[in-house]
Formats: sequence, structure tokens, C-alpha cells
Amino acid sequence: MGNIETVDLKHHDCLTNRFHKMNLQISDYTFANVYLFRKISNYEFLSVDCGLFVSGQNKQKQSYIMPLNDPRGCDIKTFNEILDKRNFFFPIPQEWLSYFPEDKFIISYDESESDYIYLTEKMASFKGKQYLRHRNHLHQFLSSYVPESKPISADNFQDAMTVLQKWQNNSKSTPDKTDFEQCSEALQKFSGLALRGIIYYIVNEPAGFIIGEALNTDTFCLHFAKASTKYHGIYEFMFNDTAKRLQSQYKYLNLEEDMGNKNLRRTKSSYGTEFLLKKYRVSVR
Repeated sequence: MGNIETVDLKHHDCLTNRFHKMNLQISDYTFANVYLFRKISNYEFLSVDCGLFVSGQNKQKQSYIMPLNDPRGCDIKTFNEILDKRNFFFPIPQEWLSYFPEDKFIISYDESESDYIYLTEKMASFKGKQYLRHRNHLHQFLSSYVPESKPISADNFQDAMTVLQKWQNNSKSTPDKTDFEQCSEALQKFSGLALRGIIYYIVNEPAGFIIGEALNTDTFCLHFAKASTKYHGIYEFMFNDTAKRLQSQYKYLNLEEDMGNKNLRRTKSSYGTEFLLKKYRVSVR
């Protein structure tokens, strides 16, 4: 049903404008995430009379539909036709659930798909008992090193690639089990994807970087954070420094989901999550 088109860089402006109008906090609703994960999630654009959608596939090989517009313009018959052989609509924000009456739809969510949302101000200050360990690591880092920072650009993206390659080499997984490929492409197509990022140097050696973009007017999403763990406390420093840079403009930071990874869940929870943003699945009864 409808016209199907593969995801391409030419869709950037159209999709970005659409996402900004949707004004959601969900990390999936950025062009960079749709584009960079197009192969792993088998993303395709689906255009129908009542709007534009993305069809995709999750790790469990379940197929789903991402609405790219307010779903009020579609009726139950159209929803059925759009879903066809697919499993559910995803990710649906809580504020859209009222469009899907429970007598016609089944609503559920998977905790591992929820986004971690933080107050930028708290990440920028590391105040309070919760941040004691992170504060100590930050102080140890700053007492040992004098980091320098530069915006990521065509001039230094190769330095960021060096950090990424070392990070991958030190990981206990093969590149297909990490986000190495996606992060590598993000660096190579940085300006085309309209991403923002900072690379950090220690004694002129590239040591770490953070890449992200605005989700809406008050939330900034951090897509990638990679660093050399030989610099103890560097992740605390990068998150703290990034929050300081962003706090005047963005109230919240979105550090995306943990994908069911226990170590990732433990790390993300330790930074004082303000709330977990649920992403709902909606299927037709």
C-alpha cells in the first residue's frame, strides 16, 4: 500500500522539518537516527494518503511502522491497511495514546526501549549524593589532565575516527555487535546530517568525543559518546562539560535507550535519570 522509498540523505530537510513540527522528546524521531540505522532496522519510507510513515524492524525481527505525523488524520481502516502484515506502530509517545482507543488497539511497551532523560542543569553541576562517585571521578580527571576541546569538523574528524577505532578495539564485541559502523558514518557525513559534536584532546592526543543534535526546543539528544578509558574519569568530564555547554538552551538531555544491556542500564541510571521516557507499541486488536 502506498509508495515505498529507501532512506537517503536527500530526505534530510523534509524529515527534519517534520520532526521539529512533531516536537517530541523520543530519540528515534531524528533524521540522523533514521538514516544511520537504516540498514540495521531496514527502514523505508511509506507514503499514503493520510501521511508519511517509516517501516522498520526491531532486534526481535518484529516489523513496525513509525508515524511521521500526528495520527489523527487516519481512520481505523487506514491503520489496518498501513500495518498490513506488520506487528505494530512504534515508537508512540504517551501524548498520542488517546488517538488509539483501547477497544480497537492493544497498547504495550518494552522497558529496554525507553529513553533516559536527564535535567541538563543536574548533569552540569553533579551536585548531591547521587553524583558523589561521578564527582570524584571528575575531580580525579581534572587533577590529572588539562583537556582541550574543539567542535568536530572536516579538519579533525579523522582524529575522532582514531578515538572510535581504539574504542572498538578495546570493546569485547565485534563491530556488528556495537554501534561502530553507525558512529563511523556519522563522523564521515557529519555536516550532511547536521550533527553537533565536540572532540577532546589531552596533550594534543585525541581522547574522546560526543555527538548529538536537538530533538525539540528543550531537549538535546546525545547519540554517541566515545573515549579512551586510559583517561580515568573522561566520560564524567565529557557529559559534565557537554551539559554546561547546553544548559542555557536545553532543559533536558536524552541519552537514548539501554537496549536491554545491563551494564548500559547501570551506567545510564547512575547519572541521575529524571525519568524514563516510554515508547509505546500499538497494535490493532
